[in-house]
Amino acid sequence: MHTAAIRSFIALYPDAGARGHMAAYIAALAERLPAVKWEKESQIHITLKFLGDQEAATLNAIARELDVALRGSGIVEEMLDHVGAFPNARRPRIIWTGFATPPQRILALQRAVEDVCAAHGIMRDDKRFTPHFTIGRVKDSRDAGDLENELRLVRFMSTSVTSQAVRVMESTLTPRGAIHKERASINLQPGE
Repeated sequence: MHTAAIRSFIALYPDAGARGHMAAYIAALAERLPAVKWEKESQIHITLKFLGDQEAATLNAIARELDVALRGSGIVEEMLDHVGAFPNARRPRIIWTGFATPPQRILALQRAVEDVCAAHGIMRDDKRFTPHFTIGRVKDSRDAGDLENELRLVRFMSTSVTSQAVRVMESTLTPRGAIHKERASINLQPGE
């Protein structure tokens, strides 16, 4: 019997304080750039690995192996202190918050996730991983106005961010945007 493939990804979600901080920043930018599609507060995350369409059995096996590899290995505690855009602020596609200094703990988690996924035949990403929280998506760069100037005018004040779990997520695409649902959560808190 063939089961339906599940669109999925593996992610870190921020603690409530950092999520609220980013949501307030999004609200300030949204007033100035209403044509940008801003991220919902509940869906702000760092994608460690986009898995695409996978069978449920594969996702369950990945979750079990991540649990063995990562459970109790230490929570993520970083300083969220940078904003930017991919590929750049002149031609933005993605507007993000992130880190001025590469966060070693998140990079290590991403490498572990890549290793587990590769063992299940999921190709490694060939582009360099840049940890970031996507806060906005731009269809047409004209929608972002003079983003470089807007990011200078609407300053992002740095804040600490913690993540206590690596999550295996489902993503269902709908006309009103993606709906995310947690499939598995690997607790990073030592002693849990």
